[in-house]
Amino acid sequence: MRLVLTYHATRLQRLTREGCDLLSLHADLDWLADQGIAVLPLDDLLADPSIEGVAITLDDGTRIDGWPHLHPAMGLLPSMLQILQHAKRRLPRLCVSNFVIASPQARDVLATHLVAELGQSLMDADWWSTAQASGLMQLENHSWDHNHPLLPSSVQRENKRGNFLVIDSAEDAEAEIAVASDVIGHALGRRPRYFAYPFGDVSPYLRDIWLPDRGPAIGLHAAFSTEPRAIRRDDDRWALPRFVCGRDWCTDAQLAAIIDQARRLGA
Repeated sequence: MRLVLTYHATRLQRLTREGCDLLSLHADLDWLADQGIAVLPLDDLLADPSIEGVAITLDDGTRIDGWPHLHPAMGLLPSMLQILQHAKRRLPRLCVSNFVIASPQARDVLATHLVAELGQSLMDADWWSTAQASGLMQLENHSWDHNHPLLPSSVQRENKRGNFLVIDSAEDAEAEIAVASDVIGHALGRRPRYFAYPFGDVSPYLRDIWLPDRGPAIGLHAAFSTEPRAIRRDDDRWALPRFVCGRDWCTDAQLAAIIDQARRLGA
């Protein structure tokens, strides 16, 4: 049974476990520790198909992942890193993978659009080095600019924005993925080992052609979708599944059902 659970620090609908991924992560890590379920780095989870465990990933790489953050409505929020520091006492192998957007320009645009809702400096990268050095978080590749619809333009060759299925050429892939790995690697002294498809959109071109050919050359070992199921032995490593907090579970009972189903299916 191998599961990857995914969280977004910006899911802040209300300050409850069900409405906030910060509180969900805190509760879920406590529950996993209570159940004696190993929480592992992605490297360890993927190394052995017979292992039973869970890996944690974070998406989008916001300031809330690394620093306490002043939310305009909810006040001062703890960081994901603080939650991990608390949980490490019970989960000694805990180390999460955080998929970040590499482009400073794209992050600035997104932060400007989200400032009224989520507060100042949301997409700053000043926490990256601290998070990476903590031993609790590895920063990984979530593309250059997410091909996000809020951007006035993206690196997609025809400026088609809003999904990642349109990243279907070598030109687009180099601009979105290879350049992002270069920038993240230069900033941190460690190249990303994993890629997460923005929007969970698995481009057949990337999965079947570009990543198998170019991924290892730029340091990538696997890529992740948001298909909600456990990892199977025969999965394509360039489209591994992940469950998403808020969409796929919100409570202990729902998380337990996901794990029980994975065990029954022998995943």
